Amino acid sequence: MLLLDERILADGRHACTYATVIDDRVRIRDDNEELGDLSIAALDRVMVRYGKPLDLEVEVDDLGLAFTGGYRLRRLRYHAIVDATGRDYLVWERPDGEPLAAIGAMVTAALRYLVLRLSAERDSSLD
Repeated sequence: MLLLDERILADGRHACTYATVIDDRVRIRDDNEELGDLSIAALDRVMVRYGKPLDLEVEVDDLGLAFTGGYRLRRLRYHAIVDATGRDYLVWERPDGEPLAAIGAMVTAALRYLVLRLSAERDSSLD
């Protein structure tokens, strides 16, 4: 399980979003609630949309999650010279391209939106 993001809710509680690998899909969950699954292609599209090439000098120690096809999602805590404090990034490694890094909160928000939207569409089609 990979921690994607930690945030503070309006009522002051802390909430975390996690990802796990289930077969050839990524499962997104908030604390104890499963939100849904996305394809590797969907995760790739989000990371390509928001990610920027990772500087080759930045080392990523986290093992992260390995997916079929040679993809890997990792978490990186990085303190850039221009930042007052470190930020959490997600790093997407692809077999056919350079690693991409994006701010974790931004990627997580997009992934949460996608799984919740897909879940709502599924539920409405059952009615």
